[in-house]
Order: sequence, then C-alpha cells, then structure tokens
Amino acid sequence: METTNSSQWPTGSILAYGTFGTRTPAGKRYRLRATAALAAFTILWLLSIYLWKTHVSPTLLWGTIGAIAPGLTFSFVAWETHRYWLSLDELARRLQLEAAAWTYLVGIAAGMLFGGFSFVFYNSASVWFWCSPMWVILLEPIRAFVLYRLAKRY
Repeated sequence: METTNSSQWPTGSILAYGTFGTRTPAGKRYRLRATAALAAFTILWLLSIYLWKTHVSPTLLWGTIGAIAPGLTFSFVAWETHRYWLSLDELARRLQLEAAAWTYLVGIAAGMLFGGFSFVFYNSASVWFWCSPMWVILLEPIRAFVLYRLAKRY
C-alpha cells in the first residue's frame, strides 16, 4: 500500500487561520469573531496606551483598560476556539488539541527563557506588560505549523 504525504485539508487555511477550512458555519463564525476581536483589541489597546502614557488623558481608567484588554480579548478568542473545536469531528479535534499542546510547551519554554533574561537584565515588570500580546503573534505560527505537520499524516 502506497502512502501519500499530502493532506486532505486545505493548507492555506491551516497555515493562515489554524482551522480546517472556513466553509463550515463554525469555521466562518470562528474566523469572523476572532478577527473582529483582535482588530478591536489592537485599536483599543494602542489608543489606551497612547492616552495613558501621554499628557492628553493620563487617568487610571486608560491604564486599566490597557492592562485588561489583552486578557479579555484572548479569553474571548479562546472561547471561540473552544466552540470551533466542538464542531469538529474526533480526528480533527484530536489534531487541534495536539497542536495546541505543542504550542503550550514551546510557549512555556520561551516564557521561561524570556523571564529568566528579563529577571536578570531588567528591573521592571513593565517588560511583561508590553510583551503580553506578542505571545500570540509569536506562538500562533508555531501552532499552525504543527497542525500542518500533523494534518499531513491523514
């Protein structure tokens, strides 16, 4: 029996969105809501940081909004991811979960490495504040690549 090394799932969708296509209602909903949440977060977070750090409106309100915006946004995206995964069949769900586990392990290692360097070389907790949204930007391509490699098996 001859095995092929090509996936039955769309490569572009896996690498761009981390999904097994966006033709299903759940895939469309996930992509739309996650994109809208990330766009709103980007605008709100940058605006709140600008207003908090400048003399335009340096109130505690803007600092608080800038501090909680990343957590709220990525909690919403995590919830939408969970809803998307529930719509998948058993194999696709297992592949998504394995890719997320690998991403978590890489993220923990990178966080420990970054945390060690920031502990030794920086004496400020603000380093974590500025870098928190960057974790998604750094780790999502890893998850997409792992998912792509896993999907090539089937």
